[in-house]
Amino acid sequence: MRLLPLPDGSLRLRLDLDEARLLDQLTGQLIDLLQSHSRTALDPDPLFASLEVGGSHEPPGDPALARLFPDAYETGDDAAQFRSLTEQGLLNRKLQDALEVTSELGLGRPPVDAEDDSGIVDALITADTLTPWVRTLTALRLAIAARIGLDAESDHPRLLGDEETRGTVLVYDWLGAILDSLLRMLTDE
Repeated sequence: MRLLPLPDGSLRLRLDLDEARLLDQLTGQLIDLLQSHSRTALDPDPLFASLEVGGSHEPPGDPALARLFPDAYETGDDAAQFRSLTEQGLLNRKLQDALEVTSELGLGRPPVDAEDDSGIVDALITADTLTPWVRTLTALRLAIAARIGLDAESDHPRLLGDEETRGTVLVYDWLGAILDSLLRMLTDE
């Protein structure tokens, strides 16, 4: 994984083909998870999809969804009211972001140069697509952390040492490295 600044201020994320496939697969799983919780079809109009209208009164039972959509208030009534008004809009926004990322990875498109079999996938991150990338990488990390019980920094070494969770922790760290590189590159400019 390499992040390269471009003269126009955008960034090029260079991933090995296997890395790009992994990121695309994870993003696809996030999309599936979000769609399984959605009460409506995603509206193709990004403005309408981002409206904070509708949702459940109850927090999700799935730990990953509960981490992605935490209660906004401590009291049950306030949390339920807020969730019922905003959850679907937040969910739609997360879906739009994830679809943007997987689209930019472009693994379903034929290569521009058929002669190029370098095994490198370039994703362009512009000022317009930066926010969806940051939010999607963050959502992936939150969902992974919830799935493996990574609730505190002190959990990391234990989970890394456990054979069952080691690979998942490494993926979590890799996503963090992409996110960290992206944010550092932006703050350096």
